Amino acid sequence: MSDAWPTPPEGLCTLPAVIETEVAILGAGIHGAALARELTLRGVACALVDKGEVGGGTSQWSSQLLHGGIRYMLTGDITQMREGLIERATWARIAPRRCRWEAFWMPHRFLVEGLAHRFGIGLYDHWGADRPGWPPELKLGRVPRATFEADPRAVGGPFRGATAYADLMTWDRELTKDLAASSGAVLLDVHEPETFEDAGGNLTTLHLRDRRDGTLRRLKAQRWVFALGPWTDKAMARWFGETRKRLRLSSGIHLWFDAVAGCERPWAIRRPKGRILFVIPRDGLLQVGTTEREVEEGWVPIVEAEREELFQALEANLPAIPWRRLPVRSEELGVRPLVASSGDTTHLSREAVLERHGRFQNLSLVLGGKLTTARALMDRLATELTGRPCAASKTEPLRLWDGQNPEIR
Repeated sequence: MSDAWPTPPEGLCTLPAVIETEVAILGAGIHGAALARELTLRGVACALVDKGEVGGGTSQWSSQLLHGGIRYMLTGDITQMREGLIERATWARIAPRRCRWEAFWMPHRFLVEGLAHRFGIGLYDHWGADRPGWPPELKLGRVPRATFEADPRAVGGPFRGATAYADLMTWDRELTKDLAASSGAVLLDVHEPETFEDAGGNLTTLHLRDRRDGTLRRLKAQRWVFALGPWTDKAMARWFGETRKRLRLSSGIHLWFDAVAGCERPWAIRRPKGRILFVIPRDGLLQVGTTEREVEEGWVPIVEAEREELFQALEANLPAIPWRRLPVRSEELGVRPLVASSGDTTHLSREAVLERHGRFQNLSLVLGGKLTTARALMDRLATELTGRPCAASKTEPLRLWDGQNPEIR
């Protein structure tokens, strides 16, 4: 990928020059699309605005996992982990055609580590026992020695066995598009927000430029929500001259190799600083990642040092596979927005914050967050905005944006 905002698609937008709605949502990633669905379920008119396409930014560069966060077992953030496990089950109910259960293997190097894994993973799977549609052929707990040793990743490496745990894989961009398709939002994708009008301490109007043909439009709304992910601070500086840093940004990369025969189950390998190295067979390829570094922008290129660090980690942990000779079919870098605080980004929480803006009374900002808990967070925000809870949010199936089922292997 060479550009966070690719060339706009062909075709013209037929929307009028002036659009009025109740709630305007800026950012058509997982949070913005989820909020559009939540408002629609409550009968509230909304518009969904994005400089690019729906799901075209950070929402297509995640780990593509809907999970409780096995790393939280290591960092002790049990509350956030259990919230993720609850939401994992909700996604399995409302988006079964975009999700696939898997038995992940976490390998261990010695007996004591293996016992610790079985205890911790046992709790993880106990708290996450609600697994709608779980395939009975997938087995959890201790991986039989013969099965483990048959995997080429086990050959010649430091690992002596593995414990299997459950998690949910997804197609993140398609999931985001499904959320948008499940809403009645007026879609203003590939529209560049330019300037705002305000009156009496409230935002009133947004001036937009259609990136396809330069057409100017005005969007009027009673309430505004910015779900801009890692671009939040930059946008607030540009539009309102704000210098406050609300977020710290952490990047992670994924490389996609040709499939390796015998690598059937996803692996999750513990690394220093609470990080996890994933090696996941999916869609006919082998996905590996992720390294982590703090960055300043919502879009940054992959640097050679990141690739090298990832190759070294693969060679140290899985030496039987000739990683440097395997063709890299694609690579991607995602930037995680973390709520600003002190300390190394590897230890910062992925917990999100909903902020009511101090200057504009009708503006809310979504800060931080992650794929797994996006629906729950936007359910909460929609309830705060409307005063109306909605039980159907957890049960109403998503509409497929393309009308097709994904190919599930």
